Amino acid sequence: MIERIWSVLEKNRWTVIALVLGLVLWLVAGCWEPNVQSPTRPTVTVTAVELETDFEIWKKEQEIVMMKFEAASAALERQKQAMNNFEKALLSLASGSVTDLPGLLQLVLGGGFIGLLSDNIRKNGVIGGLKRNKA
Repeated sequence: MIERIWSVLEKNRWTVIALVLGLVLWLVAGCWEPNVQSPTRPTVTVTAVELETDFEIWKKEQEIVMMKFEAASAALERQKQAMNNFEKALLSLASGSVTDLPGLLQLVLGGGFIGLLSDNIRKNGVIGGLKRNKA
């Protein structure tokens, strides 16, 4: 029986070799996945699916950064608005509209508030200096 199989293989040697070679190539090509170095992780090689996942993660991270910039811009706008309101209050205090009682009260209370604020800033500086010199 083995001699008969061997005889058939001998007569069809190139056909058998081509079939075996084709089978090996099919297995190698079917199991091999192309890969490339990841743009976000240079030490890692990734497949096409992993590259797509890396891209989606990178895109979401960029959206988060954009939201942070928008939040920072909004905070700056709020600070500018508060500063403008403070400047308006100072201008109204310094406008000299003391001819009536509400103007006088506004000037006295505003001046007292500014004095209280500047005195607290000065005291905090003195206390902070004493704490720094003590340590």
